Amino acid sequence: MNAIARDGACSCLLAPLLAQASSGAIALRAGAVELDCAAFVARAGAIAEALRGSGIGAGDVVALAATRSPDTIAAVVACIACGAAPLPLDPALPPARIEAMVAAAAARVAVGDGFAAMPSSLAGVAVDANARAPLHGAAGPLAYVLFTSGSTGEPKGVAMRSDAFGALLAWHFAHPRLGRPARTLQFAPLGFDVSFQEIFSTLGAGGTLVLPDEAQRRDPYALLELLAHERVERLFLPYVALQALAEAVAAGGAFPHALRDVVTAGEALHATPAIRALFAALPDAVLHNHYGPTESHVVTAHELAGDPAAWPELPPIGRALPHARLRIVAGGDPGSAIDDVEGELLIGGDCLAAGYIGRPALTAERFVEHDGARWYRSGDRVRADADGTLHYLGRLDDQLKIDGIRVEPAEIEAALCRHPDVAQAVVVGAQGSAGRTLAAHVVARDPRIDETALAAALRAHCAATLAPWLVPRTFALHAALPLAASGKIDRRSLARGGADELRWREGAPLAEQLLDLWRQLLDAPALAADANLFDHGARSLLVVRALTELRRRGHVLGVAQVYECPSVAAQLALLEGRAAQDGGARETERGIAQRAAFARFAPRAGGAR
Repeated sequence: MNAIARDGACSCLLAPLLAQASSGAIALRAGAVELDCAAFVARAGAIAEALRGSGIGAGDVVALAATRSPDTIAAVVACIACGAAPLPLDPALPPARIEAMVAAAAARVAVGDGFAAMPSSLAGVAVDANARAPLHGAAGPLAYVLFTSGSTGEPKGVAMRSDAFGALLAWHFAHPRLGRPARTLQFAPLGFDVSFQEIFSTLGAGGTLVLPDEAQRRDPYALLELLAHERVERLFLPYVALQALAEAVAAGGAFPHALRDVVTAGEALHATPAIRALFAALPDAVLHNHYGPTESHVVTAHELAGDPAAWPELPPIGRALPHARLRIVAGGDPGSAIDDVEGELLIGGDCLAAGYIGRPALTAERFVEHDGARWYRSGDRVRADADGTLHYLGRLDDQLKIDGIRVEPAEIEAALCRHPDVAQAVVVGAQGSAGRTLAAHVVARDPRIDETALAAALRAHCAATLAPWLVPRTFALHAALPLAASGKIDRRSLARGGADELRWREGAPLAEQLLDLWRQLLDAPALAADANLFDHGARSLLVVRALTELRRRGHVLGVAQVYECPSVAAQLALLEGRAAQDGGARETERGIAQRAAFARFAPRAGGAR
């Protein structure tokens, strides 16, 4: 009998973790911190006791400061052991948005010290940093509450049932590959459902959760160093992050030799040349393509193995997991068609969330009843092969996926229209050199207003009320918005535009090359050398694109250094100072050697293009 007390039957969320407590396995690594499973559950037990002492019990919601620390992971487990649902909140979000989420979820207390200012409606729960206690309890009705972008202009909280999440975990533990113990990177922010999949599937199987810090997480080169050093075997990440990693490997980043399973979800997967080359160099690795909205978590899966040159460019999303039921219908009516080949995907079975917390009307609109069963209208258009394999075809509405994050343009449009200078606003997904980004198109109340000044004001306005990923990268001023033949705003014409190849001015001074590179990436031809790049729409993936282009030419910067030196002039001074000390030459030689090593594994001529 181990030291973990068991009051009654543990839920399926906690039982696998508790079963590992006496195994001696390492549960978590974060930098110099390492916790075995017994120490981890004892820490979670102490946090659970503190929550119970604050009156938290079954059915409550606990606001959680979602910092990247071992205590945060332990707090997630502690909430569930109390029967409560954790509500992870990014402390970097605007205070007004945090307050709105806390109020909508009716959270009772907050745990964690990451909040710059504690939401006024909450009491903080203090936990002794050295406290340890037995972990006991069982999950309540909800496993977690997560907020997604809302089409009405307000974020909506998805309340995931414990039974539904437990069914996904049961599938994980039974999977011949994903059920094995593995050193797994905890990549996803806690505000996204994949993070719960990472945490509980890893710890419950006796694996080790490896936590990167935020600087490592947003820098693919630093992340590759961590993957190699920690011998990470399993990785969950969205397609755009996988593509960035693959490109970083090709550009000389450390090679992740231990990787065996890569799980991607959140947006449509593309089998690009860089991704094919990466997996060609990892012949024993499998790429798992998962699909599922926050309202159901994962409901389909497809595995890509063997020769990557034979993979389809747009891989399918696969077939239904055992606990999910799927139906393709026309017009959103679950009774309109059965087993259609193409149409909207409806999701049912033991995978659905309870609904949107505090939003009964919206819940009834999206979660519909038919033939005594409950179905979620996904809004996703799919096609089924003869054997039932599904292919994702896109959205039926205007919802977007940007960097793997679900975005409702209407929420951003509503925020823009609250600005006193804006008469009309439309937000679309635009394809450019930086990949898919958000572009705001506005009509000003005063047509004489300065476009540059208005763009700066609107960026600041959005940053004060919206999550960082909802702030548009570009703002365009129009006398009137274009209309389609139907009389509706022509969003397609606003979103048109290709991803131009970056032009590099070979032979030009580095100062000119660097400034020209950022002007192209930001679509800002008048960008000044001393301008703050982030005031002009720079974001993490754009930074990665810039650093990859620089590395290909022997100039090495890290993502954290760009954030510390956010202007072209500051980055140039850093690069020139390093070159003067001859530090850059050593990095370049190392990159050349790694590229040569990687080239031995890359597909030969005639392979994937």
